[in-house]
Amino acid sequence: MFLVRQGFLVISSCLLSLVAASSSRTVSPPVINPGCTTSCSEPWVVHIKADGENDTIHHIWGMHAAPSFLFATTDLSSELKVNWKKLEAGEEKSIQFDSPPNYVFGFAIPNLILFNDVNDTGKLDGIPAEDRQVVSMSEFEWEVQETFNDSTREAAVIFKTSKFRGDPLPNDTHISIQMAAYGVDGRSTVLPHLIRTPDSAQFDIVLDHLFLNLNSTELTLEKKPDYYPMSGFAKPRWAFDFLLFSTEKADGKTMQISKQKSLDDENTPGVFHLDEITTPLTQAGKQGGYLQWRPVSYLTSDRDINFSTFPNINETFPPLDNITLAKSSLAYALLGEDLLTRVTATTTVAFGQPKDNFYTGSNYTTWTVAMGQGSPPIETFSTMVIIVISLGVGIPVLMFLIGGIVIASRRCRQSSDQLLLN
Repeated sequence: MFLVRQGFLVISSCLLSLVAASSSRTVSPPVINPGCTTSCSEPWVVHIKADGENDTIHHIWGMHAAPSFLFATTDLSSELKVNWKKLEAGEEKSIQFDSPPNYVFGFAIPNLILFNDVNDTGKLDGIPAEDRQVVSMSEFEWEVQETFNDSTREAAVIFKTSKFRGDPLPNDTHISIQMAAYGVDGRSTVLPHLIRTPDSAQFDIVLDHLFLNLNSTELTLEKKPDYYPMSGFAKPRWAFDFLLFSTEKADGKTMQISKQKSLDDENTPGVFHLDEITTPLTQAGKQGGYLQWRPVSYLTSDRDINFSTFPNINETFPPLDNITLAKSSLAYALLGEDLLTRVTATTTVAFGQPKDNFYTGSNYTTWTVAMGQGSPPIETFSTMVIIVISLGVGIPVLMFLIGGIVIASRRCRQSSDQLLLN
């Protein structure tokens, strides 16, 4: 019993020391299109400041053309400057700071890809050109559906598509993206409940009834016996181009993907893995950038593991070899042609697994990713799980010890009784 009690005291002290050592940031409310006095109907730039003791993380998100999500770490006094005339003209370095940022990391989604998954693998790899249709994200128009600010702890924005190729989308046909920046440690309230830190943000995308007939302007369904055809594809799935970028100098170094295993699915039921993409600085234990996610995509708004599929990342990460893919993103607006000399990666993300009835089986797919600075947070057992495990181990040991003492005392008593009789 003494050992169990001592164990709890050690665990409690460790937890208290971690809480005491954890840092925090003051998160400002979202500012949409800062300084824009012209026609800024779309959320071109959303800016959130997260002030720490020694620096500021500027979260910058933009939904015009290629949706882009990045953070820039600067001195506390540095302010964001947007040259709206240059930005609307698509010129490089139209977004700047008073002083050059210490670090920039982020990603952009230039294209959406509809593909015909004839072999039912859920992966885009090996799909021929005739079974793909690439949709530039610039063909969508976006609006801010909602903003949220919880004092200094969290700031969030929900973006939603409003038009496609100039025409309004039906109410139930849309892409929605929720971005959140954090000021304290904790977990996201949205499944898969990723860990959040004061140096991180979270990206959550939903493809909701995204039935786009790319061969015509009609957005209506025509039901068939076993499937809904989409743009002539009997087995349609969605994927997108994924561009990652940082201000780290290339020098032959690349981003890497790794997969971690966990014994605990307390926060994300049924999922025992954690995937990460890290930059060279992070791999070296320094203040680089990372993406972290659970390999699960939910197929219903309830986010039930029984109705889920996989996000499939193409794990070959060739660097950006020309500026075309990045030119419509905020990465180009901030860094321009310098991107080609920095650590970048291009890849694709597709959604699906065998026998999940393709996208049209549910017309709903999610993907949630944490992005941040420094080392990715490590999944650990919660206090409750540690207590349960300790009790599960401690109680049987205690019962075994008590049982042994009782048996030993009985034997001693029997021995003493026999000696008295003799």
